[in-house]
Amino acid sequence: MIGEADAIWEELGKRTPVQVRQATFAEVGTDLTAWVIMGDSRFAATFTGHVPQVGETVNVVSIGEKHLMLPARPLPGTGTVLTVSSGRVTVQTILGPVSMPYVGDAPSSGDLVGISWSGDPYVVGKLSVQPPAPDPIPDPEAGTVRSATFMAIDAGSANAGTTRWWQAQPWASDTTIGAWFYGTQIKDTIPSGATLVGMEFYAAWQQRQGDPPRWGLHGFPFKGGAASVDGNAPWVPVEGWNAIPWAADWFTALKAGGIYYGIGLNHGGWNKFSSLAQNAWSGALRISWRA
Repeated sequence: MIGEADAIWEELGKRTPVQVRQATFAEVGTDLTAWVIMGDSRFAATFTGHVPQVGETVNVVSIGEKHLMLPARPLPGTGTVLTVSSGRVTVQTILGPVSMPYVGDAPSSGDLVGISWSGDPYVVGKLSVQPPAPDPIPDPEAGTVRSATFMAIDAGSANAGTTRWWQAQPWASDTTIGAWFYGTQIKDTIPSGATLVGMEFYAAWQQRQGDPPRWGLHGFPFKGGAASVDGNAPWVPVEGWNAIPWAADWFTALKAGGIYYGIGLNHGGWNKFSSLAQNAWSGALRISWRA
C-alpha cells in the first residue's frame, strides 16, 4: 500500500528526476554555496544547515538541476553530560557516548547541553530546560511501548545491619552494603499490569578489586533504616549502560513497590561505584515496558 507521501514523491519523480547520492564536501563558496566533489565532477549545492568538515562525506539530493547538501551521519542536537575531565566532556546522546570539548564554563555531570556539529562536535552550553521526551510510537497489536530513565536520588554505603550511611559512594566489600535510592518514582510511573521490554543499569566505576560485587534489591525508597539487601548474585557490569541479568524479576519487584524500591550491593570484593556528585548517572535505570 502506497502512502500519501510516497505517492507525492512518485509523482514528483515522474515530473522531475530525483536522485540521492554521496559526495565529498570541498569548500564554502564566496556566495555561501557548498562546493562538493562527486567522482570527477565538482558542483555547487545548497546548505541545509549543517557545515561539514572539508573532506567529509555528505549526501546530495538532486531534484532536477537543484542540489541540496545534507549530512551523511545523524547529528543529535542535545545530550546529557556523563563525565567532565581535562577540558573535555563525555556526553550521552541518542547515538551513545561522545567525547567533545566545551565552550565557556565547564558543565556538570547530569547537565542537559546543546551540541554543535559544524566541524568537530563541541558543547555550546547548558540548556535552561529539559525538553519533554517524545511519545513512543504505538504498537496497535501489542499495546504501547513506553520508556523512562529513572535517576537515583541518593546513594551511599553503610556497615551491614547499621543505620549509619557514612559513605556517598556505593561500595561492595566484606563489611559494607551499598545502595542506590529512587524514591517511589518507579512504582508511580510504571502501571502494575505492564510487561517488561528492556531494563538497563548505568554503572559508573571508581574501583574494581577482588571478587565480583553481589547484587540485589532493598526496601527503602529513601536513604535510611538498617542496611540490608535481598539477593546475592555476582555481576561485573561494564562502564556505562548494561542489560540487567535479572531484569524480569527486578522489574516485577520495583514496579510493585511496597517491598522493594531500589538496587543494592550485598558485599563482594572491594568494589566502589561513583557517588551522585561524581557522576549523576551512577545507578540510573533505563526501563521500557508495554502497557
